[in-house]
Amino acid sequence: MKKITSLIALTLLLFVQNAVSQSVTGTVIDEQKQPIPYVSIQVGPTYGVVSNTEGQFVINIPSPADADKVIFSSIGYESIAIPLSDFKSGAYVLKEQVTVLDPVFITNKKLSPLEILAQVKINAPKNYGTQPAKQTFFLRNSYTNKMIDGQFELVKSSVDKKATLKELNKEIEDVMKKLKNQSSKSYSESYGFLYQQNSESKLLVEKAVELKNRERDVSGEQAQSKFIDIVKRYLDPNATYKLKTGLFTIDDSLKVKSAKKDIKPDVKTAYLKTTITALSSSLNNFYTKDGLDFFTDYKRYTYTLEGYSEYNDETIYILDFKPAKSSGHYYGKIYVNALDYAVVKLEYNLVDGENESKINLKLLLGVKMMEDRTKVAATFTKNDAGQYSINFIKKQKGNYGYMDRSLKFTKNKVSKDEETNMLKVDFLIESDTYTTSELFIIDKQPITAAEFKNVTEKEKYDINYIAKYDPSIWKDYNVLAPVDAIKNYN
Repeated sequence: MKKITSLIALTLLLFVQNAVSQSVTGTVIDEQKQPIPYVSIQVGPTYGVVSNTEGQFVINIPSPADADKVIFSSIGYESIAIPLSDFKSGAYVLKEQVTVLDPVFITNKKLSPLEILAQVKINAPKNYGTQPAKQTFFLRNSYTNKMIDGQFELVKSSVDKKATLKELNKEIEDVMKKLKNQSSKSYSESYGFLYQQNSESKLLVEKAVELKNRERDVSGEQAQSKFIDIVKRYLDPNATYKLKTGLFTIDDSLKVKSAKKDIKPDVKTAYLKTTITALSSSLNNFYTKDGLDFFTDYKRYTYTLEGYSEYNDETIYILDFKPAKSSGHYYGKIYVNALDYAVVKLEYNLVDGENESKINLKLLLGVKMMEDRTKVAATFTKNDAGQYSINFIKKQKGNYGYMDRSLKFTKNKVSKDEETNMLKVDFLIESDTYTTSELFIIDKQPITAAEFKNVTEKEKYDINYIAKYDPSIWKDYNVLAPVDAIKNYN
């Protein structure tokens, strides 16, 4: 009898676990069988995911669920509702939307593009809330690095003979030849909670991973690491060094060593927080940002009312914009809710030949950096109070970098009698990096000032390093589905 009871209990436990962890994977496509990116897949008002750039999604169905249907919705397509009991893994087709507006609506609401944008700015302060909030986030960064040129040369040493330097330089040259004109890809993903109150923010990271093949990596960081791996054999591993480039001190107590661990500790939380807030805050407060001049300086652009669409049973204006003068930096589309004049979707691209930031001190300091390719797509969601905030943003940017400098390692003396130990290196790195950041705000909940105060942010967090895709890492998490390039990464 006891064995039977235990068997029943175990069966019930397995059943409950299976119900709680039920996962559905699928792809959203159009009638031509082309994938549709960034489709909202919702189970109830506050639970859901968005499809990735290839239209793929993974969602864990809660038990019990807050709704009996799964809603697929995207601007420009007819929404579909699937009974939760029929929601299975597979492909889901969305039809392109043909919008037929009520003539009365057209008569009452027909505004010029500039009149619509004026209403956007007037209504923005009430449409986009600034109250304290806790946001559950998932961030995926994809990096494509190309090493255009790379050179390292040991030019001076206080302890090594010229023959030794020549030997070392030959080894370094062989390494750099293999990296030159090569490209590599890597990915990083993080999940956690961003707490915001006014201009303050705190970040708690629950999990972070990095997918990178270190042997094929050709980023500037990896080139430097390969160089250090060679040079460190001729430096004292127990000593610390002052590292300078020209007149600038980089590190007062550098310890030369390799760090090839599966877990990389001591990653600064502040850097990740800056990345996330820069993505979300810039668009949640788009109406106050001078950088997005198509919202602030209408004289620079030509605006066209391209048409109408519907989203969640509400009419959407579709505005197209492009530079009217050479001072306009972007082109794209703005999707505006016709009832409350909130921006519900935004797409913009940097005009070819323009740049968002540029430093050219090539002749003076041997440094040139340029961010000259930007492409952004973002969607906003509305809460029960009628206020909007970013729920998904994809930002792609290209960066060119050039650095022709010298590095000087000087051993820190333990005693006054110790002889000076110095190694000087000339280096040149020229690279092109393309980064794609995808930020998915999974959930956003209001918090009190006291709750914000009680959150303690850790200064650092750990990243788990993996060299091959592992599907178990994000099991039971509602995050962006991996694209094929991640699943097939090697």
